[in-house]
Amino acid sequence: MRTALLLSAALFLTACGGTEDEAVMAGDAGAMDHGSMGHEMAATDPAPLPDDGVTPVVAVSAAWMRPHPQGRDVTAAYFTATLAEGAADRLVSASITGADSVELHGHTMNDQGMMQMRAVGPQRLDAGDTLVFAPGGLHLMVFGLDPVVAGETVDGVLVFERAGEVPVRFAVGLSAPEAD
Repeated sequence: MRTALLLSAALFLTACGGTEDEAVMAGDAGAMDHGSMGHEMAATDPAPLPDDGVTPVVAVSAAWMRPHPQGRDVTAAYFTATLAEGAADRLVSASITGADSVELHGHTMNDQGMMQMRAVGPQRLDAGDTLVFAPGGLHLMVFGLDPVVAGETVDGVLVFERAGEVPVRFAVGLSAPEAD
């Protein structure tokens, strides 16, 4: 039973990918960066952002999604977001066309020094900052999507507290797309 649970956990972690995730699956916790992984994993019900009179405009770039691990219906998606206009906004949810559900996820270190994935709350984006969803850190966990393969694209929506819905096209590949 324990072997089955460990195998299931390893397969689930494969969807989040990245060298840090591979180190965890190989049992090499020493190969991981134990430092900061970007934005704080916010509380699930933060206070509303103040209205500064400017509707935020969110710019999304480098959006990509990993191909499905063989035999799984879960994968991970990544992107970078900045504010083109406005002082602050907050990513509250996401959706991917054809997926059953999408969760904002992050990696945390447990008491035994092992990396674990967890759903995280809304992620704040302030003017001048960059919100990065990347392997080994924040990511979108995509559940129930028919398998995708490298070279395809998948449409999605990032939902921000103030800017509303921001359409995104995710390129499917083994790594982030080349910078524009």
